[in-house]
Amino acid sequence: MWQVSRAERLDPDQVKALQQQRLRKLVAHVLAQSRFYAAYYREHGITADVLDEIQLADLPPINKEIMMANFDALVCDPAVTRAGVEKFLRERSDLKARYQGRYHVAHTSGSTGSLGIFVYGPRDWDRMQALVGARLLRYRPTVGRIRHAFILKTDGHYGGVKLCQGAPGIAFRQQALSITAPLDQVLRKVQRFQPHLLAGYGSGLCLLAQQQLAGKIHIRPSRVMSSGEPLTPEMAQTIRDAFHVAPSDVYAASESLAIGVSCRHGRGIHLFDDWHGIELIDGKGHPAKPGCCGQLVLTNLYNYTQPLIRYQMSDEIAPAPSVQGPTDGRCSCGSPFQLVERIAGRTEEILWFERPDGTSEYLHPFIIAGIHAPGIEKWQIVQTGANELLVRIKITIDPETAVRRAREEMAAILRRKRLEQTITIRTEVVPEIPSDPNTGKCRFAIPLKDAQPCVATTL
Repeated sequence: MWQVSRAERLDPDQVKALQQQRLRKLVAHVLAQSRFYAAYYREHGITADVLDEIQLADLPPINKEIMMANFDALVCDPAVTRAGVEKFLRERSDLKARYQGRYHVAHTSGSTGSLGIFVYGPRDWDRMQALVGARLLRYRPTVGRIRHAFILKTDGHYGGVKLCQGAPGIAFRQQALSITAPLDQVLRKVQRFQPHLLAGYGSGLCLLAQQQLAGKIHIRPSRVMSSGEPLTPEMAQTIRDAFHVAPSDVYAASESLAIGVSCRHGRGIHLFDDWHGIELIDGKGHPAKPGCCGQLVLTNLYNYTQPLIRYQMSDEIAPAPSVQGPTDGRCSCGSPFQLVERIAGRTEEILWFERPDGTSEYLHPFIIAGIHAPGIEKWQIVQTGANELLVRIKITIDPETAVRRAREEMAAILRRKRLEQTITIRTEVVPEIPSDPNTGKCRFAIPLKDAQPCVATTL
């Protein structure tokens, strides 16, 4: 954490020099330890004797499909295999468990059409936690432990919940609030816990803020941190109104759990480009202009177990105009790191239903993210009536089996929410569930007002 904090005193040119130094060290590592990168780079004329001249743009890009197809050859530890990691994810529900007792594993939601798996070795994880502690939490030792509550999807090996669960017990006391749990249970837990630090999906934090404004809970967090989805201005205002604290907007992904955090002066989000190579590319392959979104090409400079070098992501990010700070080209908030204006990502709406006794319950869109039933490639839920739900699935097996599995999964979700007697379900087998053209990601849930018909086979 001390080393990470020290870099914040550098100027932007020094940050770029540090990034370049770390890039060359990482490329030397993969040429020696990764069969995939050694062969891939050799095809492009990149060998160990030209490292002193290597720039980020000289390296050929990869994407999720390339990474997963070459997983065993890409990782730098032969003990890590795709089959072994997938078996671990299927069989180990304990989120604190480590693959082979050593490696931290996170997976994506598969919202862009394919699942991604990411493995961090012990030193990789320590570097990432130092980034989180020093730059996101601004942690300082205190008397007593910080009470940390987080509202996330807690029944999968997602990066956010793995990070929260892995916080050191000597400094933090934690309370997991599952978005799949009944609302009254979530409210009882957070009220009893009285967190100092409240974190989670922006929509989940906004939900708690709405409940506070309605008088159903009374909590006084001193820090609120949003991640996992865009924090809209409306969400941020609701959180401020309820908790009297401005939320921090954290940019994180399974590919790196600490990419950036919102500027303290509200200018945008600072990306930690001392530990990441950040490229924002427009549709013609050129650097995106300020204010115009470009596709993120990410290089993680701290993961030496599963290196991601020029990894093309679906995230669309708009660079910010140049900001002249008081000294050395820094932002006026003091940060030397690259500033972006906004991150275009998935913004979804919670679906609300009413029980016969008059109480309300919600389904968070991210419940669909954790369903990985064999033979079902994509999922989407659509609210078609006040208490009606349509489940759309794209399948690779026979429809009868796929529909049975889909109904079983949804029935389990509704039982946890105590909605099994309230909601009626229909299932549609569809040829495709299109991605949102604005985000490149599939919408997990569509509220009643936005429901549209789809070419499908209803079963």
